[in-house]
Amino acid sequence: MVTQHGDDVAAFCHLNTFTCWGEPHGLRHLEGTLKKRLNDAPAGSYTKRLFDDEQLLRDKLVEEAQELSEAENKQHAAEELADVLYFAMVKAAKMGVSIDDAAAELDKRSRKVTRRKGDSKAFRIAKGDEILGKSQE
Repeated sequence: MVTQHGDDVAAFCHLNTFTCWGEPHGLRHLEGTLKKRLNDAPAGSYTKRLFDDEQLLRDKLVEEAQELSEAENKQHAAEELADVLYFAMVKAAKMGVSIDDAAAELDKRSRKVTRRKGDSKAFRIAKGDEILGKSQE
């Protein structure tokens, strides 16, 4: 995989575009849209509201993760995963984290020889319950 870096890198392929295979789709398209909205969101943009309201973004991340964990069929799981990915990518864009950064972290973790047990963190579960309880008031 080739990853471009820097603001002065406008294109990679001979067509003077990011790729020879057309515009990005899916997560790459969303990533590009979020980068644009971070700097120049249209009036009334929900994404801009999420960038500006840290508590709302946190609450939506928790809410959608909870809904994904409760999904009972493939379609519902896909819908909730899409929501989780959107809100997670809003947070990532706000923090300057790219899809490539996350992929590099996953690759780094896959090479680890030792790992932690992987049990849930009770204090995080309690905090999520608190957030979800607050959101339902």
